[in-house]
Amino acid sequence: MKLFSNGLKGWKQSWSSDLRASISVAFIAIPLGLGIGLASGVPPLAALIPCVVGGLFICWISGGNIAVHSTPKMMIGVSAAAVVTLGGDDLFLGYRLLLAAIVVAGIIQFVLGLLRMGVVGDLIPATVIKSLLASVGVIIILKQYPVLLGAATDVSTNLGLLKALPTLLLQVNPVVFFIGLVSTIIMFAHSRIQFPIIKAIPAAVWVIIIAIGYSYALGFADGGSISFMSQTFSFGSEHLIDIPSEIRQSIVTPNFSMWQTGVFWNIVLAVVLISSIEGILSAKAIDRLDPLKRKSNVNKELSAIGIGTAISGLIGGLPVIPAIVATSVGVNHNGKSQLMDLFQALFILLCVVLLASQLQHIPLAALAGILIHTGYKLLNPREVLNIYRVGWDQISIFTITLIVTLTKDLIVGIAAGTVLTIVIHIIRLRSLGKLFTILFRPNVVSYQEDDDDSKFHISVKGYSNFLNYPRLKKALEVIPRNASINVDVSLAEFIDHTVMEHLAEYEEDHIRKGGQFEIIGLDTHHTFASHPLSVRFKGKSGAEQPNAKPLTSRQQKLQALATELHWNFDSGVIRFISSLVNFHMFRHRAIDRVYNKLTGIIEGGSILIKDADFHEGEFQTKVKMQTTVAIIGLNRNIPAFTIEQEHLFDRLAALAGYDDIDFKNFQKFSDDFRLKGENEQAVRAFFSNELLTFLESQIPYRIESNETSILVMSKNRIMSETEVRDLITFCTKLASIITSTAK
Repeated sequence: MKLFSNGLKGWKQSWSSDLRASISVAFIAIPLGLGIGLASGVPPLAALIPCVVGGLFICWISGGNIAVHSTPKMMIGVSAAAVVTLGGDDLFLGYRLLLAAIVVAGIIQFVLGLLRMGVVGDLIPATVIKSLLASVGVIIILKQYPVLLGAATDVSTNLGLLKALPTLLLQVNPVVFFIGLVSTIIMFAHSRIQFPIIKAIPAAVWVIIIAIGYSYALGFADGGSISFMSQTFSFGSEHLIDIPSEIRQSIVTPNFSMWQTGVFWNIVLAVVLISSIEGILSAKAIDRLDPLKRKSNVNKELSAIGIGTAISGLIGGLPVIPAIVATSVGVNHNGKSQLMDLFQALFILLCVVLLASQLQHIPLAALAGILIHTGYKLLNPREVLNIYRVGWDQISIFTITLIVTLTKDLIVGIAAGTVLTIVIHIIRLRSLGKLFTILFRPNVVSYQEDDDDSKFHISVKGYSNFLNYPRLKKALEVIPRNASINVDVSLAEFIDHTVMEHLAEYEEDHIRKGGQFEIIGLDTHHTFASHPLSVRFKGKSGAEQPNAKPLTSRQQKLQALATELHWNFDSGVIRFISSLVNFHMFRHRAIDRVYNKLTGIIEGGSILIKDADFHEGEFQTKVKMQTTVAIIGLNRNIPAFTIEQEHLFDRLAALAGYDDIDFKNFQKFSDDFRLKGENEQAVRAFFSNELLTFLESQIPYRIESNETSILVMSKNRIMSETEVRDLITFCTKLASIITSTAK
């Protein structure tokens, strides 16, 4: 069993942190689950059943290492359509027939996992997957805006809801819309609020707290009306979520009476494809969130979620998949293992049993606000802009897939996007025959260099695209994680965007795990766009590599500063750099690119200052940030520690087991800053009176040591040239004090 793979010792090391993290996970899973159930056209608790099934059953056999399980968001459109298609006017019958399809789909998923079909996630073009996510985001927004407005409508199609927007805006119920609007604002504004107590509680939990208070204050359960602008607007229990008082009433059995019909099997196919695709993608994204950077067994996970989906369907629940949102919350609260999944399931059960009467007072509009935020994050306008920058071909694939998905369904959308990708490749290859040779001709050669077990060379020849990428992936996965890998594409005539993106992700993952990874041979390739992940090809047509851009005003000032200090300045952009991943600050955050590097030699070491774009979370949980950091390289080893400004909530958190090292003779430092370190004795010995005096009076930064170097950073924004000067002065003095105390 997966949970026992590390033995009892592993449990003892992580159970307390997993328990604390699971509380936050449960509180975020409940409102999200209720919202997904609402949007899916099924009883709201049907979307919480997968969370419980995942935690109580699937975590024991999961192919992941840290995943928390929930229900797939991409299933919202499929479920809502299936209930109507299967049941007609009898929506409850449609729900039971959908459950039957879910059970059968789960059994098929289990078999697909045994057949090692997890590779299907690599056979769908990257842009098609991004378009599917965006499509689901649009579908969620379209289906939830009438609920947010408090306007009744019988329209169910995506295009119909879009056309009905002007009419429904005139039917807005301000009493309902107010709490929906407040909920939406909270969801969007929460990540920008820096007050620790507010940030410590997830946005969705704030929404539920405020929404229930609003419901009680106005008496939604009893009903009433308010006059506004010479009109009377009514509200009542119909605007509240409908949850059974007893959990036994949520157990609904499937109806298999339509198993011999084509429409039933169409739904089964849709559930298998959509939940499998989202499950595989989620498992891969969660690997990037794992602080220990472990890899999931995708095929084992596919079988596990198949079992979970079948169990969930048998008792009235939607499919089960690894949940990015819930896992991201857990990791950010120091969750470390699958125990987190088990604990959150128990907490959800406890909350539903004990708090069902309170959950019944949640306005539907509040849940709509949560879902509209989720839809926006799935749509991700920044990602759409990034796809546009990758090239005209990718934005064309994205747009067509989006339109077909919205007008037809997700399955047809996948087919349309994949076919269009193949057509574009045929046009680029200028040969239909070459496309088929891609499928059958080996194009990857891997070997060790000079009998060195730590150095590997992989040569990619001919045409490399999403259809034959599994061969390249297989060659990469058998290489040890601490090895040095050179991927040589100099003999490749054509490399598509999907392969470029997968290689970029593998590069970052491999470097994070202590290896070296480099892609060579791209110098002679052309692109249609300047984006580093654009399609690469050889030939005379297409755009050449872009010319260097002129320096901005800030870059010119930084260059002048480097000249003044006799330092080096490089404005170039590097997509990923390994020097930051060794710090705890970036353990859960992915570096997108670094640029504007200032490097100089000082007494006792060196200083490297650079701008960095990074993000935390993946897919709909992705939050992009920027900062300017300094890394002080030392000529000696020092203890690992972290210094952050201390807030009221941090002092309260100390009561829950969070350590803070204080110094009696430096009360101001102890009151203002939180100092943490695994070896408290070594940390105390390192922090001399001179160092504490300096930090107590001048520290405006977050400081972290990884034993060989020190990371210094301020707010999540780019520093001005004046602030960079101050940062250099601070780092130089800090390094000088550390050097002097070592003598």
